[in-house]
Amino acid sequence: MLDLNKLKDPAYIKSLSKKELKELSNDLRCFLIEKISKTGGHLSSNLGVVELTLALYYVFDLNQDELIFDVGHQSYVHKILSGRGEAFDSLRQFNGLSGYISRLESKYDVWESGHSSTSISAATGLSLSDPNKRPIVVIGDSSIMNGVAFEGLNFLGQLKNNNSIIILNDNQMGISKSVGALSNTFKKLRGTKLKRGVKAFVTKAFPSFVPVLCHKLKRLVRKIFSNGNIFEDFGFDYYGPYYGNDLYTMIKVLKRIKKNKMPVLLHISTKKGKGYLPSEEDTTGDYHGVAPFDIKSGKPLDLKYDKVSYSKLIANYLVEKRKSEDFIVITPAMKSGAKLEEFADRYPNDFYDVGIAEEHSAVMAAGVALHNKNVVLLMYSTFSQRAYDQILNDIARQDLKVIIGIDRAGIVGEDGVTHQGLYDVSMFMAMPNIVVTMPKDEKEAIGLFNYAFDQNHPIVIRYPRAIEDINLNIDYSYKCDLSWTTLQNGTKAIALGYGPDIERIAKLVKDNNLDIMVINARSIKPIDITCLNSLFKTNLPITVFEQAVSSGTLYHKVLEFKEQNKYTSKIFKHSFNSDTLIPHGSLKDVYAEFGLSDEALLNKLKEAFYD
Repeated sequence: MLDLNKLKDPAYIKSLSKKELKELSNDLRCFLIEKISKTGGHLSSNLGVVELTLALYYVFDLNQDELIFDVGHQSYVHKILSGRGEAFDSLRQFNGLSGYISRLESKYDVWESGHSSTSISAATGLSLSDPNKRPIVVIGDSSIMNGVAFEGLNFLGQLKNNNSIIILNDNQMGISKSVGALSNTFKKLRGTKLKRGVKAFVTKAFPSFVPVLCHKLKRLVRKIFSNGNIFEDFGFDYYGPYYGNDLYTMIKVLKRIKKNKMPVLLHISTKKGKGYLPSEEDTTGDYHGVAPFDIKSGKPLDLKYDKVSYSKLIANYLVEKRKSEDFIVITPAMKSGAKLEEFADRYPNDFYDVGIAEEHSAVMAAGVALHNKNVVLLMYSTFSQRAYDQILNDIARQDLKVIIGIDRAGIVGEDGVTHQGLYDVSMFMAMPNIVVTMPKDEKEAIGLFNYAFDQNHPIVIRYPRAIEDINLNIDYSYKCDLSWTTLQNGTKAIALGYGPDIERIAKLVKDNNLDIMVINARSIKPIDITCLNSLFKTNLPITVFEQAVSSGTLYHKVLEFKEQNKYTSKIFKHSFNSDTLIPHGSLKDVYAEFGLSDEALLNKLKEAFYD
C-alpha cells in the first residue's frame, strides 16, 4: 500500500501496474473521507474524480502538460498525487493547505480559479502564449453552464492547430442538481447505460485502432446525416460520453486523445460522491462542501452547521412572507447554500435556480421588477461581483425594485482568498438609486427585509456566513427603517459601524465600562444625516468599523460629510486595505490575525478612548 503522506514525485504513478492503480484509487477515497471528515472541505466533487485524476497523471507528463482545474472543487486528488498528502491535516486551516488551487503551493497548480467557468479561457491564453505546452482542463460541477465557459469554447474551437483538451466532468450536479436546458442536452448526449457500456467495452476489449476507426466513422455519419452535437458544432473533436469512474477506460481514452492535433472535448460521466454512500445519495448538495463530520453517520460533528445561520433565517422568513405576499425568488446555483429548499418545495412556480449564471439572474430579476412584480435575488457576496455591470445598469440605473440578499458578507473563513465577502460594499456604494444595508442581528435582518418590500427602489441587505446563536422563532412581521441607532452612550469617543460586529463592539464597551458611544449604522447608503450631524457636533473622535475593503465605503462617506460641512472631529477607520488578501482559515484564527478578535477590537476601542 502506497503511503500517500510520503508521495512526492508524480512520475511514480507511471510506474504502477493497472492493478496497483486500482488499489491506489481505493486508498485515495479512504484518505479523502478520513481527512475531510476532520477538516471539512469539498467532499463529493473530489470523490467523483479519483479515477480521472489518476489516469491523467498516468498518461500525461505534468511537467510539460498543464493541468487546469475549474474552480478547484475537484483538485484534492491532484494535490495528493503532486506531493501534498502530508499537509492534508491542515486543509483549509489558517496557514495550511488551500481548499482550492494555489500557485504558491506547487508548480503543478497552474491556474488559480477563484470562481467557476474561467478554465477554458485560461487554457486558450496559455496555449497561445506557449504552443509547446498543452493545457488540459477539467471542468465540472455545472461550471460549463456559465456564459464565460461558452465564450472560451467559442474562441478555442476555431483554433484548428491547437491541441488543448477540455474534459467535461458531467456529474449532473453543481452544488445542487444541475438545472436548465443545457443539462437536458447533456442527458441526451450521455444516452443510455447500455450505450455507455458498449462504448466502454469496445474501448477496453479491442485494439486501439478499432475505437479510433469507430470514432472517425461516427463523425462521418454525423456529418452526412445530422448536425452533430453542440461541441462538434463549436469545432471540437468530441469524444464520449465515457464512464469516468472506470479507471481502465479513462487510461485508454486519454492515450487516444493525447495524439490529437486539434482541440478535443472529452465528455465523461462520473458519480459525484462515489465511494461514500451518504455523499452518493445526496441530491441537495449537502455533501458538496462539508463541515467536519462523523464518517459512520455522515452527520456534522457540530450540529449547528445543519440548522442555525443567517441563510436559514432569511429562508424561513421568505417562506412566511410568501404566505401573505406574492413575489418571486431567484438564485444563481445557491438553492442549497441559501437554504431555499423549503421555499422551492412549497412555491415551485415562484422559485428559480438559474444555475451558475449570476449575470443572467440579475437581468432576469430586473425584467421581473419591470412589470412591478416583487422579486428577491439571493447570491453570495463573492459571486455578486460577477454581476456588477448587470446590477449597475439593469437594476440600479433603471431604479427597479429588486431586493438583493447578499449572503456570506464579510470574512468567510475556510473558503479563503477568492471567496471573501469584502468587496461588495465598495461595488454597491458606487451605484445610483440603490440602498445598501446590513443588520446587526436577526431581528434587524427581518426588519430590513420588510422595509425593502414596502419600498420602490433597489435595496441590498447584507448578512454574514458566520454561524451565530440565532433565534429562528422571532416575529417575522417586525419592521425597521434606515435610521441609525445608539447601542451604547458615551462621552469620550464614538464607535460607528454595521452588522454583527457593531453589536459585538457594543458588548465590549459595556463589559469593560468604556465611556464610548456606539452607533449602529445599519444603512450604509444612504447615511443618516441627522444622526451624523449630532455626532459631529460632539467633536468627539469617530472610529468607523467595517468588515470590508476600505475603498469607497462608509468610512469615506463619513469623511466626505465631514469635509462638506466643515466639521473638525478626528475620523479613524478599522477595516481592510485594498491590497490585503485575506487567506483561508477558521474565523477565530483569521479574526485574530487581522484585528477582528474581541481582544483586538477592545484595543482599538481603548486607542480611541485615550487618543
